[in-house]
Amino acid sequence: WLVVADTANSRLLGWQKPASILSLQGIAADALAGQRNFHSKGENRSYGLAARDSLCWPYGIQICGNTAVIADSGNNRVLLWQLGVSENMHPFGF
Repeated sequence: WLVVADTANSRLLGWQKPASILSLQGIAADALAGQRNFHSKGENRSYGLAARDSLCWPYGIQICGNTAVIADSGNNRVLLWQLGVSENMHPFGF
């Protein structure tokens, strides 16, 4: 997996098997976290309050197997995301 924090759009984008970073230009991501669709861009899905599946200014990402550990800096928390499953983010420790 290659996972990128699209910080200003409060989302993560993931490509399952990228050949190279240069080959991704114009290629849609395989996975999305933090927004309902690839066109949305509001903090916490534009609701204002943090939810299990929302992000606000994500910065740091660490990949551990098939799980991304996310520093959701705008919400002052750490989230776990099972890569490839949009609705499977949860706060660390739960």
